[in-house]
Amino acid sequence: MRRSPRDQERSLRFAGPERRRMPRYYVTVPVEFDGGTGTTKDVNESGVRFEIDQPLVPDQSVTLRLVFRDFQGGDPWRMAARGKVVRVETNGTAYTVAVRVTSYVLAEAPSSD
Repeated sequence: MRRSPRDQERSLRFAGPERRRMPRYYVTVPVEFDGGTGTTKDVNESGVRFEIDQPLVPDQSVTLRLVFRDFQGGDPWRMAARGKVVRVETNGTAYTVAVRVTSYVLAEAPSSD
């Protein structure tokens, strides 16, 4: 089932009031990085929180590639996020990693065909 950009926008749930400087959005998209893949839990202008099956090390520099699907049926596109790991938590089976992002770059745009 295809979702319109408006439906996609509605599905980004605003997390509500909190002490953060930037609003957090609960967005679930694939994330790729050197050494593995995972799924985002939430993102904002200054950070990404995602779940993976192996730990990363606090203060480790990482480049993440967030994979967004085109809801019009086109090719997916990727956005690179560079930053440092600030927190790693585990529930015994998976790791939740928080990265403070220093820059976002459009890594791969959809084709214009």
